[in-house]
Amino acid sequence: MNAAQSGKPSPTLPAIPAPAEPTAIVVVTYNSQADLADCFGSLYRAVEGRPEVQVIAVDSASTDETVERIRTDHSWVTVIACDRNLGFAAGNNLGIRRAQERGCSFVYLLNPDTEVAPGFLDEVLAVARAHPDAGAVQSLLLLHRERHLVNTAGNELHFLGFGYCGAFRHPVRDVPDHVREIAFASGACTLYRVAAVHQVGLFDDELFLYQEDMDLGWRLRLAGWKSVLAPRSIVFHKYAFSRGGRKYYFLERNRILVLLKNLRWRNLVLLAPLLALADLGVLAMSVRWGWAGEKLRAMAHLLRPSAWKHVRQGRREQTRLRVVADSEIARHFTSSLDFEGVTTPFIRNVVNPAMAWIWRLLRPLIR
Repeated sequence: MNAAQSGKPSPTLPAIPAPAEPTAIVVVTYNSQADLADCFGSLYRAVEGRPEVQVIAVDSASTDETVERIRTDHSWVTVIACDRNLGFAAGNNLGIRRAQERGCSFVYLLNPDTEVAPGFLDEVLAVARAHPDAGAVQSLLLLHRERHLVNTAGNELHFLGFGYCGAFRHPVRDVPDHVREIAFASGACTLYRVAAVHQVGLFDDELFLYQEDMDLGWRLRLAGWKSVLAPRSIVFHKYAFSRGGRKYYFLERNRILVLLKNLRWRNLVLLAPLLALADLGVLAMSVRWGWAGEKLRAMAHLLRPSAWKHVRQGRREQTRLRVVADSEIARHFTSSLDFEGVTTPFIRNVVNPAMAWIWRLLRPLIR
């Protein structure tokens, strides 16, 4: 006779823990010697005694002692030392492939200039388990020196292709304490589901640096996967905005490439006048701030046959993956430009209200 038949209350059974999925944490380093103690020291405390978690450092030909210091001070880390600078995209792809070879279910990408909070990995894994349709789960990224302020609570995607940190410098208390969808996840602190990445493909090596996480997030959404924020998974970032011309070259070049690869032609034609106007505005801003040469280089890149070959390949991939219309992608677009160090009072008070009005008219036309 069991407890129910006898009328006696059933004993409370202990919760069965979720099985430990093999997980890799990938850190791409480049002259990162000064950040190693904080990054790998905090990682060690977070994953100590967890054989299912492995940490992989991919070094892009550092000229300081990054590789030597990892091998000496953090010998538990697997090091892949490259003979040239692969950039963020290809460097992370090396780490993801290694994780796939080792049978990992998840791979967490982490910037080297970060420090993780205790439990950061458990929190993102718990969200991934609870949301099997999430291909990417981002941690809440806070500023390292101002830990009460947000670096990004999920990245924003403007309908003209500008991607930027969401809720930048907002108080952390203002971030809702529940899992929510985001436009795309920051490659600085995100857990990717290996099955999802296997389906949609790795980062686009050609992008090299910047917007590669936006492109991957876009492809995930085209294939029906979501990107979400795990607000209780905390990572601190030693973030410093840079006005370097090379950065702007990649931001502008890659912004257009991602749009050309992933939006349907009819929607690109619909946005073409605004894209041209935005390019003129960015060009004027680049002249004012001294990086016009980089902006012109980015524009010239699009005249190369190799660039259009790359776009054609991307569009074929987009067609293969697509299970949702661009209207679903557009649901996550913003009309506001809110870049640190870029948004001026003119943009805030004139351009953004105009963009909001235009987007209200255009959004119903996106198919």
